[in-house]
Order: sequence, then structure tokens, then C-alpha cells
Amino acid sequence: MINETVKELNNKIAELEGKIKSYEKILSTIDSGSIFSNETRELYSTKQPTNEETFNKPHFEIDQTPSLHNKFSTFLTNSKRTLQSVYDAFPHQVLFIDKNGIITLYNQQVALDFKIKKYEYIGRHIKELLKIDEKDIFLLQTLYSGEEFYNKEILNIDYGIINTRIIRDLEGDIARVIGVFHNLNDARESEKLAMSGRIAAGIAHEVRNPLTTVRGYLQFLQEESPSQYKQLFNDLLIPELDRANNIITDFLSITKNANYKPEPILINNFLSNYMKQLLFSETVLNNINIEYNLSTELNENKIYFDKNQLVQVFLNLFHNALDAKKDGLLTINFSTFIENDLIYIVFKDNGSGIPPADLPYIFDPFFTTKDNGTGLGLSLTKKIIQNHNGTISVFSGKSGTTFTITLPVK
Repeated sequence: MINETVKELNNKIAELEGKIKSYEKILSTIDSGSIFSNETRELYSTKQPTNEETFNKPHFEIDQTPSLHNKFSTFLTNSKRTLQSVYDAFPHQVLFIDKNGIITLYNQQVALDFKIKKYEYIGRHIKELLKIDEKDIFLLQTLYSGEEFYNKEILNIDYGIINTRIIRDLEGDIARVIGVFHNLNDARESEKLAMSGRIAAGIAHEVRNPLTTVRGYLQFLQEESPSQYKQLFNDLLIPELDRANNIITDFLSITKNANYKPEPILINNFLSNYMKQLLFSETVLNNINIEYNLSTELNENKIYFDKNQLVQVFLNLFHNALDAKKDGLLTINFSTFIENDLIYIVFKDNGSGIPPADLPYIFDPFFTTKDNGTGLGLSLTKKIIQNHNGTISVFSGKSGTTFTITLPVK
């Protein structure tokens, strides 16, 4: 009786050992970022994904029974999709590279920030995506040196914090490097605006009231002054006080959310009729040619925008183009088109362009290269567009400057 019990226990132990070995064999082949042992590499052939279809397929083929192969393939595919969904939920950029610097995975935030398709750069070198020198790519620095970065601050146009981590294979070699980048450009912009708001409050209190008082007394004295002084008051002193007061008003518009009343606007009609009439006198006086390349798809599509603020946006862009006018005819082109439920409005001129060193700062409050400029026009323009759930971007070169505004279709 005891012998039979011992024999039965031994059989169960052997059965359990067999299952454990089987599970260990399967687990050793799981592609955790393609981490394989030498033995596994000989058993299975790896494949580098280059698009969405190959990304969702297993990276290797298993020389097992069809049922086990199918189950294992399904398991890997579902695991990758689950991980991709998790990474896509992160508000920061997440990117994987292999030991050769080839991108194996990136999340939705990377695709949004770089304006690329979700699987477009899978299988390509990271420097093709970032378009900077290899020595400035922190994931490659980690790959080459084996040193991980913890909350490393990046001080350039793409200001933010980067962390890198290493995944090693069973032999201890680097199989993957993960990079997580926290973009702080928006936070830095918010901090600038918050600081600007505090400054603006002080300016409004300390300067605006005295200006109003001085202007009132100048108007009073103007009535009793000799004719030569009346002209001085009227042509110089009072206008300069008004200009100073307007600067304060514009600055306050940037630093606070002013009330606005959006209304449905047919953008093609607005540009080709309303703005054309508004700009007519200045185009004639300054030898300016305005061209229109408006998509017929937008003849009936509307945007919701405060009309007065939309006028302010294009007046600011128009006056910037006028300031950049070179010798000869200044040509301004208005273009519109629709794509992926977004309306694009392109404002292009053939002026002298913006110097590359100045381009990153043109939307900053008070940044200007003009002798009599305030540096508030483009800041106010950007603020207005953002208040209407839109974006504005700029490209500039020797042949001119192009501003692109995107707004949601309503």
C-alpha cells in the first residue's frame, strides 16, 4: 500500500516537473523586447517590424505543433497590443531602440509631437526621426556607454526632462534602450505667461492711471496754448500717450483670458471679401499684391471664431509682412484647405524672412527686432488662436515667411 502511494506521488512529481520544463521553454522564447538567449536565437528566427502589420506579428517562428504555435503567436500579438495601448496612454514620449539604434516601438505622443504616422519609423534609425547629431541623442549615449540618465534636463528648443533605461538579455548584453521624454515647453510657456500677468498687473496699476491723468491735462492745456503748441500736443504728445496706453492694453490681452464671442464664419468668404476690403487701402498705398488660393471644399465649411479677434490675427500677420517688405512688389498669399477634420489657413509672404536665430522666440512676449516694435503682436495672435482651440506654426527662409493656422471644423 505504501509502495503504491510513493509510486503515485513520484508519478505526479514527474508530471509536474515535465510541465514546469515545458513552461520554462515557452517563457524563454517570449519576446520581451526581443530578449533571446543564444539557444533561443538558434531555435527561432527574428524579424524586425517595419510597419503596423509586422509590428502586430510575432518576431519569430516556433518549430512546434500548429496549435501551440497559434496560441503562442496570439499571446505575443495580444501582449504587444496591450503594451502599445498602455504606452499610448502616457502623456510623455516613450521610445524603444535596439542595440543598433533602430526604433522598435514608440507611443502615440511621439507620433503627435513629430507629426508622423504611428508605425512609420519602426525599423528606422533614431537619428532619422530626431534629425540631430548622434552625440546629442541621449538614447544612443546610453546605448554606447551603458549609463542611464535620470531626470536629465534638456536645454534646447525641445525643453524637457529625459530618462533612459536599459533592458538586457539573458547574457547581460544590451537588448533595448527605453527613453521617456517629458516635454516642458508648454509648462515653460505657462510660467512665462503667469509671470507676464504679474508684471502686467503692476504696469496697469502704476502706469495707466498716471497716463490718463497726464493726457487729460494735456487736452485741457491744448485749448489755451498758442497754435504752434497745439500742433505739438495734437501730433506728438497725446498720440504718444495713447500708444503707451495701447501697449498696456495689448499686453493685458495676452496675460488674461479675455471675453470673446465665437460665431460661425465661412472662412473663404471672410478672407476673399471682408479682409480684402479691409486691407484694400494699405495694399494700394504700399504696392502689395494679395493672392487667394482657397479650397472649394471650404466654401460651405465654417469655423467658430470671434470675428473681431480673427480680424486682429490677420492684421497682425499683415503688418509683420509689411515690415519685412523688400524692394519691389510684396506678394501675400492666402490659402485654405481641409484635412482630417482640421481647417488649414496659410498666410505666406515673399518678404525678407525671419533669421533662424530669432525664429524660436517670435511668439514670446516683448521679443521684437523692430526699433519701434512692442513684441506683442504675434504673442497676442497665438493667444487668440489657442483660445479658439487652434494652433499656429511658422516657417521662414530667404524667400519669405509662412504662417500656418489650424482650426477644428464646426
